[in-house]
Amino acid sequence: MGDETLSRLRAALTEQAGMDVVALRPADGGESKSAFLVTDRAGTVSVLKIMPDPDADGPGQLSTLDEILTELRRRGYPAPRLRAFGNTEGLLYWVQERLPGSSLDTREPGLVLQLLPELFRLNDAQAGLGTGKPGWRELIVRTLSVGGEGYCLHTTLSSAAPELLRAVRRIGARHGDDIPDGRDYVHFDFSLANLLTDGASITGVIDINPPALAGDRAFDLATLLFYSYDHDELRDRLWARVLELTSRPAAGAYLAHMVLRQVEWSLRHYPDAAATRRHLRLAVLIIDDIGRK
Repeated sequence: MGDETLSRLRAALTEQAGMDVVALRPADGGESKSAFLVTDRAGTVSVLKIMPDPDADGPGQLSTLDEILTELRRRGYPAPRLRAFGNTEGLLYWVQERLPGSSLDTREPGLVLQLLPELFRLNDAQAGLGTGKPGWRELIVRTLSVGGEGYCLHTTLSSAAPELLRAVRRIGARHGDDIPDGRDYVHFDFSLANLLTDGASITGVIDINPPALAGDRAFDLATLLFYSYDHDELRDRLWARVLELTSRPAAGAYLAHMVLRQVEWSLRHYPDAAATRRHLRLAVLIIDDIGRK
């Protein structure tokens, strides 16, 4: 992210959002190119996120998302408040509350198990809030059959893990019609990294981005299931809850999407990492189970 873009964002926050910005710096030690920490004159630190907005329709998407987040908070869901949003020269920006806590981790399965009832309650709070972008079934089927835009790329697996890709495509062809249209709000990345805790409760659900998705909230629990698949009790309890919310074929399609999404991303960006080897092991376990179930 160049100095010129940072200056433009700072000017937009001052002129459009009325924020008295004293510091603007990349989040995560500078690794992220789309998330920043903003400090105002009062010392409040917020999170600034950006994404391309070529059609200038992003503020409308964020307005819809803001309404959903407001209702989620009313239901006891620790979603961040949006302090400001807008666009500037093809970039959509939004400033959100910085929530307390640290991310959950599968290396602490006992804590995750302890918090499962709360995670199920938060997932239930998403029910019926599917007022965002339609086309849920088409979204999942498209990723399984041909891939997505910038993620779920089939070309990555076609050379690095062709058998895995064939299995993903088979599942998409077999179970695509079983995916419900859905009436829930879907986070779409309800992973442990995006769930904050103080060790006793969930203090925040983060990385909530536009557009809001209207779909099947069971997908978010299937996301947790993917990352917990090598922990027997976590896997069994998450599987059971997912199947209370959706059909087994739909759950299989959601897990196949997560296999494709995470393995593809890991192989493309971190091919030699230990985490990538674990994701491949999880993928093999999951695809084997889906085939038998």
